[in-house]
Amino acid sequence: MSWWKYGVVYQVYPRSFQDGNGDGCGDLRGLINRLDYLNDGTENSLGVDAIWLSPINPSPMHDFGYDVSDYRDIDPVFGTLADFDELVQQAHQRSIRIILDLVLNHTSHQHPWFLESCQPGSAKADWYIWHEGKQRPNNWQSCFGGSGWSWHEQRQAWYYHSFLPQQPDLNWRHPEVVEAIRELLDFWLERGVDGFRLDVVNYYFKDQQLRNNPIDWLRIARPYDRQHHHFDRDQPEMHQALQAMRQWIDAHPDRMMVGEVFIAETDSAALPASYYGQNDQLHLAFNLEFLRTPFSAWAFREAIQRWEELLGPNNWPCYTLSNHDIKRHISRYDKTGFTHDRGRLLALLLLSLRGTPFLYYGEEIGMPEQRVPRQHLQDPVGLRYWPLHPGRDGCRRPMMWSPDPADFSTAASSWLPNQPQPGISVQEQQYNPSSLLSWYRQLIWLRRRNATLQRGQLKLLDSGYEVLVFMRHGKNLPGLLVVLNFSHYPMVMDLHQGAIAKVLANSHERLEFEEGDLLLQPLQGLILKPRQDFPMPSALACQRSRGAF
Repeated sequence: MSWWKYGVVYQVYPRSFQDGNGDGCGDLRGLINRLDYLNDGTENSLGVDAIWLSPINPSPMHDFGYDVSDYRDIDPVFGTLADFDELVQQAHQRSIRIILDLVLNHTSHQHPWFLESCQPGSAKADWYIWHEGKQRPNNWQSCFGGSGWSWHEQRQAWYYHSFLPQQPDLNWRHPEVVEAIRELLDFWLERGVDGFRLDVVNYYFKDQQLRNNPIDWLRIARPYDRQHHHFDRDQPEMHQALQAMRQWIDAHPDRMMVGEVFIAETDSAALPASYYGQNDQLHLAFNLEFLRTPFSAWAFREAIQRWEELLGPNNWPCYTLSNHDIKRHISRYDKTGFTHDRGRLLALLLLSLRGTPFLYYGEEIGMPEQRVPRQHLQDPVGLRYWPLHPGRDGCRRPMMWSPDPADFSTAASSWLPNQPQPGISVQEQQYNPSSLLSWYRQLIWLRRRNATLQRGQLKLLDSGYEVLVFMRHGKNLPGLLVVLNFSHYPMVMDLHQGAIAKVLANSHERLEFEEGDLLLQPLQGLILKPRQDFPMPSALACQRSRGAF
């Protein structure tokens, strides 16, 4: 079984993980110094199997690395190619794989390719999406606001950018562009990279005729979100391109691609599922439904069931609760008096599902969203839409290693304000067996040891609206029962005490019963090993305990 199926992936936002040279910004040297925290081979470490690095290529940083000016080097902010090579070596010594974030839909406006493309008649004149007319060719909008078309005075033409004007979109219909991308993938694979996270992978191709997107005039939203994006993304040619990329990647043993399939709130999970193909396109595609699922057993059950049905048995799911673009889930699901237990429950859900879990740095300590004051904003989204939208800086603050900000950086100030909160740091949770960090470690190491959690199939059981229950099972694998009480009330489940052979994980201190049936405490999560003669049911009835009234 491939590592990208059984492993746990940890996303590092390099600017914010660890400063290794005292300039206030995280870097590769800092990450190398923290590798033992991520996995030193013992259960004292987190135990992750791979690191996904947000972009570290040279960039003018208009969008903090998502505007690449050189695909084959490391930005000096983060270090050098030699530092990167050492990171790969040191990570591999600890059985940690490295996944590189590649931004292939667009480049920086300072990339040599674009500078040459701006010269009329140059060899790279058609490497980007240009329109020579006097007027913009259509109504396509930028995801960051405003028209997606900008005028270039030197070339006397319009160029298209899905995001900032400083991020011109590549023309994926040009064979030389595709060949250049294949060569840069080989460049990083030969340096030992284990996989790629492909940014906005469904944006690569645009309609060849540049037709207008239909507009929903009744929808109250910004102009970009009122459009139905029929022509500026999700074009059929993308699937053939991904099939070719899959062949390039599979030519290197044990490598992978995971794609960010950017979807609007009105899109269904069928869209990211389509980018798997018949297990011949992406190895994994992010289903971002969890990022907008309300805190409800029924809502999570519906999201899981849709994804399982869409992918079928031959494609492999992946799940995440937080990332660098969205409010951290510990804050999305914040509820006074219950936040800690909600975090424990969601950790158990994420790490017990069939599929690859992706963690976001700091979620293992319950690192919260922290609004960044206007004068310290860095994110272009926040700068453009403040105060209506705070931007993405709040989920990108420096890692909270200890109550002392100097443990992230010895600089007088860090690139974003560093404000640790009492009790929310690695140092304060490291040796506390009831901490969230200890719970994540327990679950990850349980998953590493348990073949059923790694590769077993999933069967959702009917259990009502307040409790989520599923079986993990498979041929020659012992069955496991996962039980998650999303309610704030004690619940009684129709599972007799005698049916339970072993408790593998319990988010609470005790396992209790009411008249012989399992009594779930509010927000309690369990991984149970049933007795061998336990029949796989289709339902387990749950009702509120008499003590709840």
